[in-house]
Amino acid sequence: MPLWVTYPNGRGAVQLETQRVSRKPFSFFVFVFCVSTMLLHSGCVGVASPASNQMPVIKTQPASQMVSAGQTATFSVAADGNAPLLYQWERNGTPIAGAASSSYTTPPTTTADNSSRFVVIISDKAGSVTSNPATLTVTTANVAPSLISQPVDQTVTAGQTATFSVTASGTAPLSYQWYKNGTAIGTATSPTYTTPAETTSDNGARFTVTVSNAAGSVTSAAATLTVTAGAAAPSIITQPVDQTVTAGQTATFSVTASGTAPLSYQWFKNGAAIGTATSPTYTTPAETTSDNGARFTVTVSNAAGTVTSAAATLTVTAGAAAPLIVSQPVSQSITAGQTATFSVTASGTAPLSYQWYRNGAAVGGATSPTYTTPAETTSDNGAQFTVVVSNSVGKVTSTAAALTVNAATFLLSATPASLTFGNVNTGASSTLAVTLTNSGNSQVTISNVSISGAGFNASGLSAGQILAPGQGGTLNVTFTPAVAGSVTGSLAVVSSASNSPATIPLSGTGSQTVPHSADLSWTASTSIVAGYNVYRGVQSGGPYTKLTSTPVVLTIHTDSTVQSGQTYFYVVTAVDLNNLETVHSNEVSAVIP
Repeated sequence: MPLWVTYPNGRGAVQLETQRVSRKPFSFFVFVFCVSTMLLHSGCVGVASPASNQMPVIKTQPASQMVSAGQTATFSVAADGNAPLLYQWERNGTPIAGAASSSYTTPPTTTADNSSRFVVIISDKAGSVTSNPATLTVTTANVAPSLISQPVDQTVTAGQTATFSVTASGTAPLSYQWYKNGTAIGTATSPTYTTPAETTSDNGARFTVTVSNAAGSVTSAAATLTVTAGAAAPSIITQPVDQTVTAGQTATFSVTASGTAPLSYQWFKNGAAIGTATSPTYTTPAETTSDNGARFTVTVSNAAGTVTSAAATLTVTAGAAAPLIVSQPVSQSITAGQTATFSVTASGTAPLSYQWYRNGAAVGGATSPTYTTPAETTSDNGAQFTVVVSNSVGKVTSTAAALTVNAATFLLSATPASLTFGNVNTGASSTLAVTLTNSGNSQVTISNVSISGAGFNASGLSAGQILAPGQGGTLNVTFTPAVAGSVTGSLAVVSSASNSPATIPLSGTGSQTVPHSADLSWTASTSIVAGYNVYRGVQSGGPYTKLTSTPVVLTIHTDSTVQSGQTYFYVVTAVDLNNLETVHSNEVSAVIP
């Protein structure tokens, strides 16, 4: 049969020769496609290919199923054809992932699945055939519970808990009751039950669960609990010993314990836990006479239990002790305009007095363990700070701490340095981000953000915002062209940075949208048909998606859902009066401008 393909621009016609392969109940056909756009000329191309006589044949169609809610349903098909046969089940016209064998079993059903229609598409190297639809009916009858997974035996150590669980199916709601050695366990009414901390007396206990609903009940197999003797509880071998120190000195307490590792320790002073005192030995800070008579204990714990030591008493005498520096002042590095803080820790008989020195000269008013300088300048770079600690017995001078003052830098960098939006349809928007980073060592304050150029807008940073050294902030720039054409602009950020203002060039082009469509036509089948289905894919050979909700009567169809710059692949099938569908026609491709 000759196939005529016309070009809408009127430049003539081309005659293509095709061949027909007969196939019951109707003959095969070829089709052509046309690509059209409002701005470009259109053309049509026709391709024909023969079909094989050895198509898959369905011997046994899928049968409709009726199940109760909560049950599964199984559909199956029997077919002959060229091996290997490929299967794809569909539910209500949608392919079911993984359903690729001659039978398909649904998940547990709900009443929402009632009236679903299932078909299977069977393919071989010669083509494919679609089965008759099978209908799923889901009734609301109650389904008695059944156990999917049983409770499992558990082994724990004395002092631990054990958890048993069960998985059941059946009509909701399901109720659960756990039993220990045949006796119901209080509020153990969930699919999972966790025991209290176990003892060796529970060794060999058997746990079951009964699952019930309105249709009946089922009892699980018994799971056995094994409880081993486990870890040895701690015991104290050597108790902490009373200590006597002079005010200003430290005291050290220690304990020796046995038991299954790991052992953990916590020291207490007069019954109150002492911060990080969690070792076998604890050393106090420098003591004062106010701590005289304090009592120290320690608890030792492991997985099996806890033991508390006897109390050790601290005696603090009033004998004087000269000052001793426990921690020295530490060198500091700052930026010009900042302050620096130096500190010292000392022990000795109270009261202790302090005097800080800068480059050997006493700093007026600096008479505390901590000293904070005024805001520094680069002229203070290299200054040396010491402190003298005194009491009635003597005095001690600390080591020197050096001050480093770095010059202040105020820099603001932008990434990227420019924003190019490219083509954006008029009426649409495109947003790009630019990051402003404080790349200096001093705070930078944003004082103003301005933008120029038609269609450009910015958001994200506001006047008065402060960026710390290394901190970044994001500006979102949106381009919304109102008319077609190129647009340039700029984003300016004014700040306290030395390189202010930071200017970011902007550019973009407004584009008019161009609608596209693909016009399809094909030769009519010589058999009696109810219509034709049109399919489209995005890669050659499929998979294809049906474009027509019902068969079209004519031998033409327009696909108006195509996108510019895309390539599509089309095939057509014919449908007879019994809703049987042929295999796919030859495939043609369309490149959308």
